[in-house]
Amino acid sequence: MHTAFLLAAGFGTRLRPLTEARPKPLLPVCGIPMLDYALAHVRSHGHSKVMVNAHYLWQDVAVWAEANDVTLQVELPIVLGTGGGLRSALPNLGDSVVIVNADILSDVDLTALVNAIPENGASMALRHDADAKNIGPVEANDAGTVVRITQVVPSDEGVSGTHFTGVHAMSNAAIARIPDDGEQCVIRTSYKEMVPKHRVGSVLHAGSWVDVGKPGAYLEANMAVLDGRVPTPIDPWTRGSKGDGGSWVGPNARVDGKIDHSVIGADAVVPVDASLKNCVVWDGVTVPAGAHENVIVYDGGSLLQID
Repeated sequence: MHTAFLLAAGFGTRLRPLTEARPKPLLPVCGIPMLDYALAHVRSHGHSKVMVNAHYLWQDVAVWAEANDVTLQVELPIVLGTGGGLRSALPNLGDSVVIVNADILSDVDLTALVNAIPENGASMALRHDADAKNIGPVEANDAGTVVRITQVVPSDEGVSGTHFTGVHAMSNAAIARIPDDGEQCVIRTSYKEMVPKHRVGSVLHAGSWVDVGKPGAYLEANMAVLDGRVPTPIDPWTRGSKGDGGSWVGPNARVDGKIDHSVIGADAVVPVDASLKNCVVWDGVTVPAGAHENVIVYDGGSLLQID
């Protein structure tokens, strides 16, 4: 049996102030929480049993999990990290598990990823990027076997120019290699042990991949989904309607002002004395008066200007 594990326990520090009142995985992209996209992605590959971990503002993730028939793992009093959370969940996981970061939008082939797992090993989705050296090089050889993970497992053998996408799959045995004693990094434990033994396969991902890690990247992710430049497993246009300038307008939003190429959340209000261009407005928010461009209007009508 294959299961999926969604990583949603982080603090979202790089996305502050947007994450001061809600967890990063529940930030909306074209009106849809990022966790919804992650869930639709794994379910489209047949992973009906899904777990999600939570720590920061875990009650919000709990509400989402219950509404979506997802098993919740609350990590208290400390967050257990990329490895500790998996190790804690091991009794509830299947023979293999796909692991997806909830703040990444991608169309990684999860079926191919599971099929690339060597016996009792794991596999990683890798991606070419001109900046891979600075992102953190993770490289495989010509046979697709991962031979290098940054400086944790150094090697000169791999094909250069790739990095880890944050999407991977592990066998039950690989997860069991993670120490069962609190916060753990999956890379510095299980992967550090397996890579020298050639127990980690790979899938080279050439499709879409967006890391929604900082406010500017968050605004750009919304614009990319709005324009159709990033395919998503949920079509946002089935949950909203078109507004002026190709804008996405959520249910029951009231637009009296001018909008151009913007995302207007459900029940939001754009008053007659406000104008928006390349902006994101969250659900239920009233936009302050004035002309706004490249702005995120979030909780309580606060404005975050993106330069």
